[in-house]
Amino acid sequence: MIFLITVLGVAWIFRIIHNIVAFIQLWWVKEWRFDRMRIHLRTDQGKKLYFLPYRGLKISPKTILFCIMTFISELLIYFALPFHPLWRLFILDLLSFPLIGLFVFIVSIPQYFYHQWIIGKATEKIRAHKNLFVIGITGSYGKTSTKEYLATILSSKFNALKTEKSQNSLIGIAEVILRKLQSEHEIFVVEMGAYKRGEIAEMVRMVRPQIGIITAINEQHQDLFGSIENTMKAKYELLAGLTGKRIAVMNNDNAYVKTMIGWAKKDKLDVREVQITSIVQKPEGISFRLNSIRVYAPVVGIHQAHNISLAITTAVAAGMSLADAAKTVEKITPIDRMMKPIEGINGSTFIDDTFNNNPDAAMAALDYLATTKGKKILVFQPMIELGAYAQSVHARVGKRAAEVCDAIILTNKNYLKFFPGNVYEPKEASEYIRKIVVSGDTVLFKGKEALKILNELV
Repeated sequence: MIFLITVLGVAWIFRIIHNIVAFIQLWWVKEWRFDRMRIHLRTDQGKKLYFLPYRGLKISPKTILFCIMTFISELLIYFALPFHPLWRLFILDLLSFPLIGLFVFIVSIPQYFYHQWIIGKATEKIRAHKNLFVIGITGSYGKTSTKEYLATILSSKFNALKTEKSQNSLIGIAEVILRKLQSEHEIFVVEMGAYKRGEIAEMVRMVRPQIGIITAINEQHQDLFGSIENTMKAKYELLAGLTGKRIAVMNNDNAYVKTMIGWAKKDKLDVREVQITSIVQKPEGISFRLNSIRVYAPVVGIHQAHNISLAITTAVAAGMSLADAAKTVEKITPIDRMMKPIEGINGSTFIDDTFNNNPDAAMAALDYLATTKGKKILVFQPMIELGAYAQSVHARVGKRAAEVCDAIILTNKNYLKFFPGNVYEPKEASEYIRKIVVSGDTVLFKGKEALKILNELV
């Protein structure tokens, strides 16, 4: 009996350690934000909080700090509880998640003041750079790719700095300014993301952009914004705060952005509406007509044309010629984890689109997959934070996926009912893919969780 209790106790200790690591990783994924965690807990995944699979821990000073704080606290609680050891372990198991949440809150207080200090230093530094020309980019999707394309184009003529990866928060931008901004930089391209109204306005006050780009608006993050109208108002904060030339570059192919174009014109901004025609997907890239010229870019996915055209139009507004900007586009390379073709197994092609997932991007990726030859396999992470649109969006994407794909693999059970596919753990999924793909097949990996399966295969 004692042996059985010992074995059970040891197993429970390992379970508690597993859960602590999984909970901290989950908080990291949700950017330590209570609003994003609250929304996650309402999903099918969130309802199985205490049965999370082990997905590894992002090693950083913050995650290590929370591990140490939690382990020490649980150890002290264990010895303080006047119960049988198994009951103590049961209580510690239940306490793990709320305890970490408490620590996240406690740490957020000094962190807030530290961040304010960093933001203040960054504001001082960028204000001292009198001749710096700042371009801001926001939207529901397409921000990072537009930023990357624009920075590449501008760098052919100017000394340009850009924000890194998807570091599009106020503190992320401030850190880039402090670490990377130099006196020789002429242009600063700033990606701005937000989960609620007022966040972009703070970024705009810090960097004071002269050009603002609105990529597109859709249902992304509706659980946080509350409505698409709120999303539009939040993104418009970029244009409302423009200084100097006050140029707004906007994609008029998006219905919501068309409404915002009206707002910008009413505010007497210099609005540059972007509209492209004659888009063609070729095996080696895409081509389209922008104004008077034909543009070619060696990337896949027709939807990329909209981001590239926004980048070209902005580069022209910043002082480049249309011909020079378009010529530079011919030399761009696919952005990592954004519709990037890579050599797959057994002579197949993998499309790495694991950077992010949203309704329009998912549909566009499926449209591209439909143009490929051989079997079409989709590895898909269901989308998050869509609010009241979640059911209808997944129904639409699931229907299109069923039309296009020969096999569908989901990374979690959220909205499983809308997809004619199965949920697999990364190892199971990779084994299944190895069995079914042959030369000429294409596998599309869509969403961050799909990267785990891709990494098992390459």
